[in-house]
Amino acid sequence: MKKLILAAIVSMAALNSHAQEAKETTIEVRGEAKITREVESYLIDFAIAVDYGEMEGRKSFEDLKSAFFAKAKAAGFEESRFKEDKMGYQALQLYREGSLFTFETRNKEELLKAAKLANGGGVITITSTRLKFGPLKDEEKLFDAAFRNGKERAAGIAKAFNKKLGAVLTVTEYAPLDAGAEDNFFYKQPVGQDYYLTIKFAVE
Repeated sequence: MKKLILAAIVSMAALNSHAQEAKETTIEVRGEAKITREVESYLIDFAIAVDYGEMEGRKSFEDLKSAFFAKAKAAGFEESRFKEDKMGYQALQLYREGSLFTFETRNKEELLKAAKLANGGGVITITSTRLKFGPLKDEEKLFDAAFRNGKERAAGIAKAFNKKLGAVLTVTEYAPLDAGAEDNFFYKQPVGQDYYLTIKFAVE
């Protein structure tokens, strides 16, 4: 009976040793690839808000709005180029009568020209400047580049302890942010995003 128990213990130890050994013969790496994002358009959000301070000759919202669009027209921009966003204005929590108007353009020169419509005095201000990106292209090439990058890293690690890279065991894709999404644009254009995969290889 003692011999049977001892044999069982030895067998379990061998299995545990084998399982531990199997765990140690894999390499898990992250493969990366750069996403090239193309700017589709630029957006500026203008807030027009009444000043409730005790200032002589303060204007109503309608007067401020009319003056703003008259200035915009003089600069070459029709009122139809500005999309009103009342909910967006409420989100700013200015607690003053007013509204938000978004101007969109594909032209950087127009962007700079439109920015001058704000008076900087708290009545007409730029609350946000954004970029809208086009849809992601060549997703298969992106996957291929990330996979090759990960495989090269794994091969280098395996070589360091005199092993060869074996079969791919698992691949996990970490989806990038939607390249067609918007991003804030403050002092410089945002750089490209990273796309990556986690890849586990067997080691021989």
